[in-house]
Amino acid sequence: MSAYYKVTEIRPHVYRMFSGEQVHMDLFVGERAALLFDTGYGYGNLKETVRKITDLPLTVVNSHGHLDHACGNYQFTEEIYIHPDDMELCRGSNARDNRLRSIEHAKHTADYATGEEHNILPEGFDEEAYAAGGCGNLVPVTGGHVFDLGGITLRVVELPGHTKGSIGLLYEEERMLYAGDALNGFLWLFLPESLDLAVYTETIKKAQGIGFDWLVMSHNPVIAEKSVLDDFLDCATHVDYENGIPFEGPIPGISAKVCMRPGYRGMEDMAKPGFASIVISEEHL
Repeated sequence: MSAYYKVTEIRPHVYRMFSGEQVHMDLFVGERAALLFDTGYGYGNLKETVRKITDLPLTVVNSHGHLDHACGNYQFTEEIYIHPDDMELCRGSNARDNRLRSIEHAKHTADYATGEEHNILPEGFDEEAYAAGGCGNLVPVTGGHVFDLGGITLRVVELPGHTKGSIGLLYEEERMLYAGDALNGFLWLFLPESLDLAVYTETIKKAQGIGFDWLVMSHNPVIAEKSVLDDFLDCATHVDYENGIPFEGPIPGISAKVCMRPGYRGMEDMAKPGFASIVISEEHL
């Protein structure tokens, strides 16, 4: 495998790829075809990593249009499925100026545990080729679409909130919901493309009604039980913005706060069971 990505087979023929980019990509290898869910920042050679696992016909799907999930698109000539409501967001994320900012981010990426900054770009990284990369061949996909890989069936589920066009994939045989960023314990709901708290709350309730047992999140290595949705919903229905912790986000001029589930007091509680939070702006309440 490419040394840049750590690859873990979490189920037979199902792989998670992780690196200093601090986001997971997921590869499903069926009997007839393979599917890659998200492409990360694309600093490393993700295509090579995928092709060392399988040479089957490949489909690529973006969970949403943010740069940490879709800037690796340029490495793939295959069609890249994305919800139509996030197409423009994806194009914007992959614009040259944003890709240049992404390079600078990579040179000064803070370690979650220590806060120390590191350059996470691989040796020999071609900055100009990356800046010119683009968003790939985007095609629209909406809820209910089924990708049948042969023994692995993935159904598209619409999960709006974090972005309008956020989607997940329901792995029917294993009863696993791959949710991208749409459902997690540190949900960002302050960005211009984010929807209001009421929409996110309804998305959690919708997910609770889906038949699955395990939740897979892009920024969390832990495969969680479906019951974590109860924690997320408790947080969403008890948002106390006035007492939230100020949050410095990536976009200057946007004021947001971290609002935690009742009973949790600070970010040091993130590792405690049942923790859930929403980073939200006043405009999205």
